[in-house]
Amino acid sequence: MDLLAEQPLLKMSRTSVMYQGNNLYMQAPPVLEEMTRSNLQIPLFELMGKIPKDIVHVSGTTNIDDKKSTASRKVRVSFRG
Repeated sequence: MDLLAEQPLLKMSRTSVMYQGNNLYMQAPPVLEEMTRSNLQIPLFELMGKIPKDIVHVSGTTNIDDKKSTASRKVRVSFRG
């Protein structure tokens, strides 16, 4: 989640992540955040069923020219090793 906020092309905060229709982490509403919080301790590779590369869907808040807006992105994830 921290990497999503640091990536120059994404610059997202309050991010939520979905993979194949499953909520891996949801920031809101609070009940969903509480239900998915434990996934923050699990490597994304494991949450994705140990699939070496695929697309995750990320939504969150962006701040462009001092204007906040919501955004959705498809992020290609590839694991090495």
